[in-house]
Amino acid sequence: MADISTLNDTLEEELRRMLIDKNNECNSLRTHIELLEKAVAEEQEQKYRLLVENMDLKKALTVIRDSAR
Repeated sequence: MADISTLNDTLEEELRRMLIDKNNECNSLRTHIELLEKAVAEEQEQKYRLLVENMDLKKALTVIRDSAR
């Protein structure tokens, strides 16, 4: 009977360790996802600002061309 109890404790301990490992992996992945989401958001913001700047420069160029005629 003691052998069964020891075996059960060993399996429970193994499952507990597996659960801890998976929990740590999950937390690591969540952190990584947050970093990627921030990086994507920053990249999109930069693209938007560049598009706005591009449009402003095109408008300014059009004004300069029209005033030169």
